[in-house]
Amino acid sequence: MSENIPQGWIEHGGETPLETILPPALLRDSTTTGLILSGLEASGVAFALFSPDDELSYGSTAFKLLFDVQPDARTFADIMRHCYLERVGPKMDAPIEDFLAMARTKRRSSPQRVFEIETSDERWLQADETLLPGGWLWHVFTDITLLKSHEQVLQRAHEAARHAADTDQLTGLFNRRAAMERVDAAMQHAFNNCTPLSLALIDLDHFKSINDRYGHARGDDVLRHFAATGRQHLRGGDMLARVGGEEFLVLMPNTSLSEATAAMERLRRHLPREEPQPGLDCTYTMSAGVAEYCGNAADDLFERADRALYRAKHLGRDRIERAES
Repeated sequence: MSENIPQGWIEHGGETPLETILPPALLRDSTTTGLILSGLEASGVAFALFSPDDELSYGSTAFKLLFDVQPDARTFADIMRHCYLERVGPKMDAPIEDFLAMARTKRRSSPQRVFEIETSDERWLQADETLLPGGWLWHVFTDITLLKSHEQVLQRAHEAARHAADTDQLTGLFNRRAAMERVDAAMQHAFNNCTPLSLALIDLDHFKSINDRYGHARGDDVLRHFAATGRQHLRGGDMLARVGGEEFLVLMPNTSLSEATAAMERLRRHLPREEPQPGLDCTYTMSAGVAEYCGNAADDLFERADRALYRAKHLGRDRIERAES
């Protein structure tokens, strides 16, 4: 019966694999069986059959090329160890024995399993794994690199659209909508974890007079300068957002009221309050009100920070005021 079967199909364990996966009528017709198996091989599809002991019973030419299967490789583990050492086949970030331990828990874990594999030569494969009677395992590997490429393009486009929706175009900072989403999330985190959270509301002082005196283009320069200064001098975990014309918000997780006030003072001192700085030939100052979250609603936090900001402006501007308890 086996004269028409492609060379290498029966490598370990006789004809049992064929009897497992092909109907009896086809097995009795060796010519048809040979044509089916020859067609599978000629199609260029990467497929493989593993025995219940995870020995490679058959691997197509495409499969052997894909995983660089060596003549002495008998088991799945042999093939994967070679791939790991030679950096071919699937990418494996974990140590090889950890990878094999993980694979053992997943192989034969369900009748049908579909998963994706990223290869060392930057391709993507979809692996279809079918558990056959008796513990035999049938694999078919499909190249989905082009599909993944399109998927990644769409993902980048989605991320770009989301970024544009979240960003103030003039300064590159978060806009009001995006800032409020992050404030809500930060308040929830602070409440759940009993950690401090502070918020500052900032106004650039006499901004209308800058526009009136120098023109709106210079006013835009001031806004961009303030955004750049904030990025440079605020801490990595702080979030700076533009929430109005010359109005800004700073969200400071894990920060007490006194720490937040000190952070705003540092920012205030780095502004061109008395002399112009490189790239900006005018001076400007800021006023800020700082409040610490105390478990109430967002409206309460904003109201207390806003009252502190009003007090800073009422007391002469170019200063930082803390919210009253």
